[in-house]
Amino acid sequence: MKSTYIIVINPDSELSPEQLFNEVLELNADVAVKCTCFGVMIEGEEEETSKVISHVRRRYPYDVFVKLRGYPINDKRVCRAYRGGGPRPGFHQLEAEFRLLPLISEALKALEGVEVIEVLPAKVEGKPIKAKELEEVVRRVLGG
Repeated sequence: MKSTYIIVINPDSELSPEQLFNEVLELNADVAVKCTCFGVMIEGEEEETSKVISHVRRRYPYDVFVKLRGYPINDKRVCRAYRGGGPRPGFHQLEAEFRLLPLISEALKALEGVEVIEVLPAKVEGKPIKAKELEEVVRRVLGG
Protein backbone atom coordinates (compact mmCIF):
# COMPACT_ATOMS: atom_id res chain seq x y z
CA MET A 1 0.00 0.00 0.00
CA LYS A 2 1.33 3.42 -0.91
CA SER A 3 1.75 6.05 1.76
CA THR A 4 2.73 9.69 1.60
CA TYR A 5 4.78 11.37 4.32
CA ILE A 6 5.99 14.89 4.83
CA ILE A 7 9.42 15.22 6.43
CA VAL A 8 9.48 18.62 8.08
CA ILE A 9 12.78 20.30 8.89
CA ASN A 10 13.27 22.17 12.17
CA PRO A 11 13.46 25.86 11.18
CA ASP A 12 16.51 26.30 13.46
CA SER A 13 18.40 23.61 11.55
CA GLU A 14 21.16 24.32 9.07
CA LEU A 15 19.69 21.57 6.87
CA SER A 16 17.79 22.97 3.88
CA PRO A 17 14.89 21.35 2.04
CA GLU A 18 17.07 21.17 -1.07
CA GLN A 19 19.84 19.31 0.80
CA LEU A 20 17.33 16.84 2.24
CA PHE A 21 15.73 16.40 -1.19
CA ASN A 22 19.10 15.55 -2.76
CA GLU A 23 20.00 13.18 0.06
CA VAL A 24 16.72 11.28 -0.31
CA LEU A 25 17.31 11.01 -4.07
CA GLU A 26 20.80 9.60 -3.44
CA LEU A 27 19.30 6.75 -1.40
CA ASN A 28 17.94 5.27 -4.64
CA ALA A 29 14.77 4.23 -2.83
CA ASP A 30 11.71 3.50 -4.93
CA VAL A 31 9.84 6.60 -3.74
CA ALA A 32 8.55 9.78 -5.32
CA VAL A 33 10.13 12.87 -3.72
CA LYS A 34 8.92 16.46 -3.79
CA CYS A 35 10.70 19.44 -2.23
CA THR A 36 8.52 21.84 -0.21
CA CYS A 37 9.16 24.95 1.84
CA PHE A 38 8.86 22.85 5.03
CA GLY A 39 11.06 19.94 3.90
CA VAL A 40 10.23 17.09 1.52
CA MET A 41 7.34 14.78 0.77
CA ILE A 42 7.96 11.14 -0.02
CA GLU A 43 5.52 8.65 -1.45
CA GLY A 44 5.82 4.94 -2.07
CA GLU A 45 5.25 1.49 -0.70
CA GLU A 46 5.52 1.30 3.08
CA GLU A 47 8.73 -0.73 3.02
CA GLU A 48 10.49 1.87 0.84
CA THR A 49 9.20 4.92 2.72
CA SER A 50 10.23 3.29 6.01
CA LYS A 51 13.81 2.91 4.74
CA VAL A 52 13.96 6.60 3.83
CA ILE A 53 12.39 7.72 7.11
CA SER A 54 14.75 5.52 9.16
CA HIS A 55 17.79 6.89 7.35
CA VAL A 56 16.72 10.51 7.73
CA ARG A 57 15.83 10.13 11.42
CA ARG A 58 19.17 8.45 12.18
CA ARG A 59 21.12 11.13 10.35
CA TYR A 60 19.18 14.15 11.68
CA PRO A 61 17.61 13.08 15.00
CA TYR A 62 16.80 16.63 16.17
CA ASP A 63 16.28 18.32 12.83
CA VAL A 64 13.57 16.33 11.06
CA PHE A 65 10.06 15.34 12.04
CA VAL A 66 7.86 12.99 10.04
CA LYS A 67 4.13 13.23 9.53
CA LEU A 68 1.77 11.01 7.53
CA ARG A 69 0.08 13.08 4.82
CA GLY A 70 -3.57 12.56 3.99
CA TYR A 71 -3.20 13.11 0.24
CA PRO A 72 -0.83 11.75 -2.40
CA ILE A 73 1.74 14.06 -3.98
CA ASN A 74 0.15 16.21 -6.74
CA ASP A 75 -3.40 15.27 -5.74
CA LYS A 76 -5.81 17.59 -7.58
CA ARG A 77 -8.15 17.71 -4.58
CA VAL A 78 -5.63 19.83 -2.65
CA CYS A 79 -3.87 21.56 -5.56
CA ARG A 80 -4.44 25.31 -5.38
CA ALA A 81 -4.55 25.58 -9.17
CA TYR A 82 -7.63 23.32 -9.25
CA ARG A 83 -9.20 24.65 -6.04
CA GLY A 84 -9.00 28.30 -7.08
CA GLY A 85 -6.21 29.41 -4.75
CA GLY A 86 -6.00 29.78 -0.98
CA PRO A 87 -4.12 27.62 1.51
CA ARG A 88 -4.12 23.86 1.17
CA PRO A 89 -6.13 21.80 3.68
CA GLY A 90 -3.94 21.23 6.74
CA PHE A 91 -1.55 24.09 5.92
CA HIS A 92 -2.40 26.13 9.01
CA GLN A 93 -1.97 23.11 11.30
CA LEU A 94 1.39 22.26 9.72
CA GLU A 95 2.52 25.87 10.03
CA ALA A 96 1.62 25.92 13.75
CA GLU A 97 3.48 22.64 14.35
CA PHE A 98 6.47 23.94 12.35
CA ARG A 99 6.83 26.90 14.74
CA LEU A 100 7.02 24.49 17.71
CA LEU A 101 9.78 22.30 16.28
CA PRO A 102 12.70 24.27 17.80
CA LEU A 103 11.21 23.70 21.27
CA ILE A 104 10.62 20.01 20.60
CA SER A 105 14.16 19.64 19.26
CA GLU A 106 15.64 21.23 22.40
CA ALA A 107 13.50 18.99 24.62
CA LEU A 108 14.72 15.88 22.77
CA LYS A 109 18.35 17.00 23.13
CA ALA A 110 17.77 17.57 26.87
CA LEU A 111 16.45 14.00 27.20
CA GLU A 112 19.54 12.47 25.64
CA GLY A 113 21.19 10.20 28.18
CA VAL A 114 18.22 10.38 30.55
CA GLU A 115 17.09 7.00 31.81
CA VAL A 116 13.61 6.14 30.61
CA ILE A 117 11.37 4.66 33.29
CA GLU A 118 8.63 2.29 32.20
CA VAL A 119 5.32 3.35 33.66
CA LEU A 120 2.92 0.50 34.29
CA PRO A 121 -0.81 1.04 34.46
CA ALA A 122 -2.05 1.60 38.00
CA LYS A 123 -4.34 -0.96 39.55
CA VAL A 124 -7.56 0.73 40.56
CA GLU A 125 -8.82 -0.49 43.90
CA GLY A 126 -11.80 1.82 44.15
CA LYS A 127 -10.30 4.50 46.39
CA PRO A 128 -8.34 7.60 45.42
CA ILE A 129 -4.71 7.89 46.48
CA LYS A 130 -3.91 10.48 49.11
CA ALA A 131 -1.57 13.36 48.24
CA LYS A 132 1.01 12.26 50.84
CA GLU A 133 1.08 8.73 49.41
CA LEU A 134 1.53 10.15 45.91
CA GLU A 135 4.40 12.36 47.08
CA GLU A 136 6.09 9.30 48.61
CA VAL A 137 5.75 7.33 45.36
CA VAL A 138 7.24 10.21 43.38
CA ARG A 139 10.16 10.54 45.84
CA ARG A 140 10.91 6.80 45.55
CA VAL A 141 10.76 6.84 41.75
CA LEU A 142 12.96 9.92 41.46
CA GLY A 143 15.34 8.67 44.10
CA GLY A 144 14.96 11.63 46.42
